[in-house]
Amino acid sequence: MSGWPLVVIAIATSVMAVSVLVVLIGMLATLRQLGQVSERMSRLLESVDRDARPALESVRRTAEETSQVAQSIRDEVTALRGTSRDVRERVERTAASLEDRFVEFDTLLDVLHDEIEDTVLDVAAVLRTTRRGAGLLRGIRRTFGRRR
Repeated sequence: MSGWPLVVIAIATSVMAVSVLVVLIGMLATLRQLGQVSERMSRLLESVDRDARPALESVRRTAEETSQVAQSIRDEVTALRGTSRDVRERVERTAASLEDRFVEFDTLLDVLHDEIEDTVLDVAAVLRTTRRGAGLLRGIRRTFGRRR
């Protein structure tokens, strides 16, 4: 093995060695940055822990107060439910009573309609009779009025 294949192998080996070296340098830079990020994260977590304790205590107190308010609301809702039931029963009784009255009123209107209809027919018959009588009287006047 002499000649150019050895050169190619040497160049390929050199290229691979340089590539590995570049990757190692990149990894070292990344590890160094990760170390800095880790240090910053530790400081941030310490700061958050220090600042979050009062906030968490406040949240705990707020949760307790909210629980008390929720219990108070539950009590009010229970009382309102009873009141609502009473009101609903009264409304249902009133609606039933109104329905009965509307049926009676509808019956009254039917009777009133029939009476008005009969009266209108009677008035029309009287008017027709009166017109015929008036026409007859005019005919008589014309007849007797010409003879004079």
